[in-house]
Amino acid sequence: MAAVRIPVDRDLSIDFARAFCLPIVVLLHALQMGIGGDPLRAFNALDGFEPLAWATWPLMIMPVFFICGGFASITQWRRLRGHGETVAHYVRIRAIRLAQPVVGVVAAVGAVLSVMFLAGVDTEFLRTFAVRLAEPLWFIPVYLICTAFVPMMSWLHRHAPWSAYLGLVGAVVVVDVLTRGFDVPVGALNWIFVWLFAQQLGFGLRDGWFARRSRLVLLAAAAGAYVVIGVLVTWFGYSHDMLDNLNPPTLAILALALGQACLFALAQPLIRRMMQWRPMLGAVFVFGVYGMVIYLWHTFAMAVVTALDLAFGLPFPPVLSPAWWATRPLWIAAIAVVIAGCCMIVPRVESRWPKPIDRRTPLAAVLLWSACAVAGVGVLLVLGYLPWQNGLLGWALVTVAVVALIVGGPGSRVQNTVTAPEVRSPASSTVARS
Repeated sequence: MAAVRIPVDRDLSIDFARAFCLPIVVLLHALQMGIGGDPLRAFNALDGFEPLAWATWPLMIMPVFFICGGFASITQWRRLRGHGETVAHYVRIRAIRLAQPVVGVVAAVGAVLSVMFLAGVDTEFLRTFAVRLAEPLWFIPVYLICTAFVPMMSWLHRHAPWSAYLGLVGAVVVVDVLTRGFDVPVGALNWIFVWLFAQQLGFGLRDGWFARRSRLVLLAAAAGAYVVIGVLVTWFGYSHDMLDNLNPPTLAILALALGQACLFALAQPLIRRMMQWRPMLGAVFVFGVYGMVIYLWHTFAMAVVTALDLAFGLPFPPVLSPAWWATRPLWIAAIAVVIAGCCMIVPRVESRWPKPIDRRTPLAAVLLWSACAVAGVGVLLVLGYLPWQNGLLGWALVTVAVVALIVGGPGSRVQNTVTAPEVRSPASSTVARS
């Protein structure tokens, strides 16, 4: 492994957490891809699978991504602020890094679906399959929105931290009550409130709030968070499957985020010692460099492997049957091979994108184009890749937004500011080559 330079304001335990969580998410998505029936359809293979439902209590680790993202985001924002940069500059570079990779993967998935259509694959199967491929993209718009709030939430964290935490908790409670008690369709607001809360926990982790608590307090807080989940499930009708509570997020996910933040703080000293082991550092570095490729392009990999299965006439065993479980290692290995190829090719292709023009851009323009990128991914999530007009519209909105953010303006040109690549992906590492 090449020598690495570790910035003084970073914590390698954050990189470890991201790198550890990423394969779990990809593996779960691969197992959820169910293909079967007559006629052939795509669906969630693990829907109603009780062993997984209970396993999501320790394994549903999406809150960790947002906690670690909060840690990295406030670190980068403070660094840029110290260099005299503006909110607009911060949001602009973060939006580009999150939205730009979507352009390529959406085009690639669309190409595979087009080939399958031209080869005569059933259009209804393609529609259901395309819906499954689009679902993992939800992370991009939600994370983009949360990152746009970082400057404001950072100010609140400094001047009124408890008001920020309790305000977000109160907002989540209100949304859940309205949604679950009165059938008011406002549940989507918790995509913002819950993940902003998790991001805010990352701020507290960055400033040492958790480190200043005793192990007993952290254990008690984590246990209390899981007790809250148990109460919600037992007496308030929340699902015991955390994946159900994820879409949209509920108070159960908020409690899970608090519990995971406390448990992570407890494990940090051990993780930091582990990160002194060179092979561990190397593995985390690899996941950091290729994190966005792995997360986004595993959907392309599933499309390619499925297309090859259909081309060779391979059978699709009934989901959850012994034959299905027996073929999962091969399915996952094939996806991993395609992902490995993407890791070799995609970064080289993406490096040909033009660099952002060093021009001060009004915050209103940055927010407008960021919203355009969010809308583009939203089209894919709500309407799917198919029919082709939906996929083209979603791709076009994201592409236009990225190009506009890269061009920037209207505004005067400024001296280039070097920034750490802390948001390359949900599992990104900011370790830089020497």
